[in-house]
Amino acid sequence: MSDPDVPLKKPSAPVQIDGSHSALPSSADEVCFLRLPDVKLVTGLSKSSLYALIRANSFPAPVQLGPRTVAWVKSEIKQWAAERILTSRTAAPSQSARRTPQPATAAWPAAKKWA
Repeated sequence: MSDPDVPLKKPSAPVQIDGSHSALPSSADEVCFLRLPDVKLVTGLSKSSLYALIRANSFPAPVQLGPRTVAWVKSEIKQWAAERILTSRTAAPSQSARRTPQPATAAWPAAKKWA
């Protein structure tokens, strides 16, 4: 049950800057940053899973915005998500790779006593 005096936490609003003032290529019209709670909402992954993927070079690294502030570039997160969808949809499941139920093994020997 939620306390009516405590406001619900909403995702932070994305920070947008004009692309003409950035050091990015001119093809980027605008840059939008996502903070960690928003990245978690978009990906459905936990903080520890995100940082594990970053260490494995499988997820875009955050950008340092300040001494203790990082954010992710929204377009990079969208591209990562699109690649994950494409990889998931195009991977043809082979029969040999699928796990099939194995027959039940013999029960523990009745003579064996565990202390």
